[in-house]
Amino acid sequence: MRVTDTRLLSPVVMVNLLGDLWGATHPAWQQLLVHPNAKLHLYGKRAARPGRKMGHYTVLSSRLEDALELALRVKRELAASPAAER
Repeated sequence: MRVTDTRLLSPVVMVNLLGDLWGATHPAWQQLLVHPNAKLHLYGKRAARPGRKMGHYTVLSSRLEDALELALRVKRELAASPAAER
């Protein structure tokens, strides 16, 4: 059995992406992808439904406060995108 080092290398914040963000189209991912420290992870599910976990994104930074600030800003931007409007 191989033992892997589990030390934290950088502060990170993870935000779940629920189906609530999807409307008739996908969310405006470019609002997330313009940030080099933000990484998008989609699970490849075919249908989005409110409350269904469709993926997540992570934000890395040298300071936890900075990672959290960016993660929350991206979350607000995604929620305000046309795909999320009802």
